Amino acid sequence: MSETPPARAQTESLSLAEMLRIMDVATEMRSRRETVEKEFAIDDTKRILREKLLQTTAITGERVTEAEVDAAIESYFRTLYTFQEPSSGLAVTLARFYVRRGHVMIVGLLAVVLLVTGWLAMRIASDRFSPAARLTRQVSRLNTSVSANLVRAQALAREPEVQEELKQWQQELAVARDQQDVQTLDTLGKKLSELISELNEAYEVRILADPKAKSGFDRYFEEADNRPTAYYVIVYAQNEQGQSIRRKIENAETRQTSVVERWAEQVPKDVYERLKEDKKADGVLSETLFSVKKRGYRKEDVQLRGAGGQPIERKAQITDW
Repeated sequence: MSETPPARAQTESLSLAEMLRIMDVATEMRSRRETVEKEFAIDDTKRILREKLLQTTAITGERVTEAEVDAAIESYFRTLYTFQEPSSGLAVTLARFYVRRGHVMIVGLLAVVLLVTGWLAMRIASDRFSPAARLTRQVSRLNTSVSANLVRAQALAREPEVQEELKQWQQELAVARDQQDVQTLDTLGKKLSELISELNEAYEVRILADPKAKSGFDRYFEEADNRPTAYYVIVYAQNEQGQSIRRKIENAETRQTSVVERWAEQVPKDVYERLKEDKKADGVLSETLFSVKKRGYRKEDVQLRGAGGQPIERKAQITDW
């Protein structure tokens, strides 16, 4: 039994529509090939044209030589495919714009984007660096700092009167923030920083017990001053590590504030006499604790006892004697 050729088997498997498409493609390719061959067969075209022109002149009775016919044919083919640049004008400009409309639209869009971006950048920069914007940022920074210190102070404070003072400062902070009062915000910040530093301190105030130095003195005034004799003990402060620390003391006599390592605390006469006899007995003062400053408190807790066994009332301090 003979085998079916492959080409025939493939042809039989094609549908009618596929066969028609193949025939259309083949016809189109043949037509294009004939056109190309015709365009490139210049010599044959010139020969046929020459013969037809000569026949035409013979029929019309015109006297034209073969050289003139050849010259006319050469002139025709020489100017057959020529291009002349159109003169400038509105029509040409519009035509060029239409041809390049895609590029023109892209360039226009880019220009618009750049202009809008530049305008926004200038607007943002203008808003950011304007006096009002700078003031707003400054107020915001101060408000954040002061608010944080306020929270720290409220967490540290153990005295009710300090908590009340902090509540007042909180109200002042809100008003200053709303009014953008930089000076008040700055003042509150400094007060809170000082208070936090003060609340964090923990130390003891002790009476100087050095056998080679005096631990107290009495102070007499002229009769014209009309002031009674005052009695003082010389004290110093030491921290939890036993190190001597300097304190800011207001002199009751001069009203001047100084940071000193030693100062004098006024005590009642009977307390002064008791301490004087204590040191005179063996040259060493045994009762030295004057007051204690605990962390979280602003005030010192006086420990020195009076005649009734109760802590004495703290009075004046001086820094010179």
